[in-house]
Amino acid sequence: MAKETRAFQAEVKQILDLMVHSLYSHREIFLRELISNASDALDKLRFEELSHPEWKGSDEEKHIRLVPDKEKRTLTIIDNGIGMTHDEVLQNIGTIAHSGTKEFLKKAKEAKDKPELIGQFGVGFYSSFMVADRVTVHTSKAGTEEGTLWESTGDGSFTVDSVKRPEGHGTTIILHLKKFEDDDSSVEDFADEWVLRRIVKKYSDFIAWPIKMKVTREEDEVDAEGKPIEGKTKKVEEDEVLNSRKAIWLRSPSEVTDDEYKEFYKHVSHDWSDPFERIHYRAEGSQEFTALMFIPSTVPFDYNYRDTKWGLSLYVNRVFIMDHCEDLVPAYLRFLRGVIDSSDLSLNVSREILQKDRQVQAIKKAVVGKVLKHLQSMMDNERERYETFWKNFGATLKEGITNDFSNKEKLEELSLFHSTHSDKLTSLAEYVGRMKKEQKEIYFITGDSLKTLQNSPYLERLKAKDYEVLYCIDPVDEWVMQSISKFKDKHLRSITKEGLDLDSEEEKKKTEEEVKAKEQEFKSLLNTIQGAVAEKVKEVKISTRLVDSPCCLVSGAYDPSARMARMMESMGQSMPQQKRIMEINPNHPVFGRMKDLPENTQKEWAEILYNQALLTEGSPIEDPMRFSRQIANLMTHM
Repeated sequence: MAKETRAFQAEVKQILDLMVHSLYSHREIFLRELISNASDALDKLRFEELSHPEWKGSDEEKHIRLVPDKEKRTLTIIDNGIGMTHDEVLQNIGTIAHSGTKEFLKKAKEAKDKPELIGQFGVGFYSSFMVADRVTVHTSKAGTEEGTLWESTGDGSFTVDSVKRPEGHGTTIILHLKKFEDDDSSVEDFADEWVLRRIVKKYSDFIAWPIKMKVTREEDEVDAEGKPIEGKTKKVEEDEVLNSRKAIWLRSPSEVTDDEYKEFYKHVSHDWSDPFERIHYRAEGSQEFTALMFIPSTVPFDYNYRDTKWGLSLYVNRVFIMDHCEDLVPAYLRFLRGVIDSSDLSLNVSREILQKDRQVQAIKKAVVGKVLKHLQSMMDNERERYETFWKNFGATLKEGITNDFSNKEKLEELSLFHSTHSDKLTSLAEYVGRMKKEQKEIYFITGDSLKTLQNSPYLERLKAKDYEVLYCIDPVDEWVMQSISKFKDKHLRSITKEGLDLDSEEEKKKTEEEVKAKEQEFKSLLNTIQGAVAEKVKEVKISTRLVDSPCCLVSGAYDPSARMARMMESMGQSMPQQKRIMEINPNHPVFGRMKDLPENTQKEWAEILYNQALLTEGSPIEDPMRFSRQIANLMTHM
């Protein structure tokens, strides 16, 4: 294939511009990113070799090599990992297909001050252009004889050619280092051995593969008898391994410093922020494994993308097996980052085997138990920190209530909610502890925002009786609250559904009498309203839950809520149309006026009231223009 010149994808050009012009004060991060990429390539090769014994690479130990050259002003990073094909080079370097790129560019201004975004968004290779004005990549995929040579000056284009790599599989990256202004205090010489040592020690000390560099030292010359010759020395080149290669997760927690934990987290998560929490322990007994897991301090940018990968990295006796192993943790703990190292699994375990492996299921069970116990301890002893965690990942954790029956009660105990009691979050146990003696059930309401729920008409009677109501504003709450039928012998009740029983026996008798009297007084109007909205509601009745608002819409006891229907429709899943109950507040002045109006006007007002009820609960109205005309007409004749 002849040498080609190609243009970078538009988004890549923007990223390159950001690297070249915006992040000079953080230049050293380029080396961490390139070493991390090389480490990943070696991990992948080690895993693929298990199923490709015919691959015959060199006998040289798997490693990463740094080659600084002060005279030529270059720094070369070499690995003998899995390498890339021609197509993979174009896909991984020339273009960026994943959705995170545009998200990264949206945050470009923030990235000027937060270089951690580079690794998090998967564009770490481009950080090379912070220190180099020309970058050359020579790579060859394991199992092939072909090589690909890529080169760019970061000016918007690159060249690509087919050139065999003499060393065989792996990747060589040559950075032609920039010349910076002498008065730039942030400049470091990245062709200097001591600078490279410091950066590797800071960011990559725990990398499992040796990071090597040729160093020159002087030693005495010796005579034929092996005795030093006075005044004569010679220069000797030898390999120096720059990283300790200690598997941090296999060390005792007491031996690992906070800084070491932080750097390891950044390596496994591609997040440059410090972790929020860590869980490091060794399980012994029938199932032996070591776990080092972290909870991020912020929600990852792509956390809720459909194609986002999650899961822990799996090692067997320190040998990397796979990344993003979803079988080690349930989906509701997908915020966890880290590693599991087992001494019991076989090295050739595959993803298909993992799903059925009893040992893996036992590890998963133990990990879940440990994490939930850790979270419970945080909730009991560090409530403020736990609430910070909850605001980031509480909605995810609650998912387990709907599908992990063995841990359902623990997850219920860990769940927090906003409520009418105060601005502070509350647990179900705390709610029950505050319940009034005469209160029969735990009351809740679901909705899209806290502000909307705080002003909801459904709360009026409960506020009058000083009964606390939980605000459930996460989308998952529609399923979660259906799954929690009872907590500590107290049934949970949605206040937007029929059957809301708030009164004592004595109060019920009085209320029933009042309702009967109102039904008689408003019988004709009720029939007219029913006729006007018959296609939309199954019944119009006197409400016992409203105090100040004129009306509301109530779902059947076993029907999905209006919000659930809206959510399902937004996901492209149509639901059978469920007619609801329209409850009216006969004490509201609007109905006193309606009684004396002509029937046609009563019907028009009935439609207005129905649409107002939809808007109040957050549902769209079918014909906004008609509603607008009706309101304008009403205002004109007032």
